[in-house]
Amino acid sequence: MNPFTATLYIRPGTSKILLRTVIITSLVAVTVIIILPLHLIVKVIGCLAMLVWLMITLREHCWHRDLAIQSATLRSDDSWLVSVKGEEQKAELLPGCLVQPWLTVLYFKMPDRRRKSLILLKDNIDSNSFRRLRVRLKYSD
Repeated sequence: MNPFTATLYIRPGTSKILLRTVIITSLVAVTVIIILPLHLIVKVIGCLAMLVWLMITLREHCWHRDLAIQSATLRSDDSWLVSVKGEEQKAELLPGCLVQPWLTVLYFKMPDRRRKSLILLKDNIDSNSFRRLRVRLKYSD
């Protein structure tokens, strides 16, 4: 069997890089909202919106909980299986994925037509799987 087309299992863990980035971004946004000369109600609504965004982002992209993709499998025929809430489903990899040496963002269309993303950084996936995934994505159709 060609090692290039071997099945690739992706089980992302928590990324400290992503966690720090999300928290720092949220703190900066809240600070800007508070500093701006806005009415108090607008500041409160803006800060609450940032808090909601922070919680959703942490649960879905940092901790891979709830409706987030917990794992993904790239099969030898270039089809994808993703696990959401412990249930494996076929998914279609959408064009426009970002593939960089330190960051890869995969966009999937699920069977129920929803779109989900999976953010992979060098610290939440083992380096061999990360490298193999980037090579497969770069040279696939």
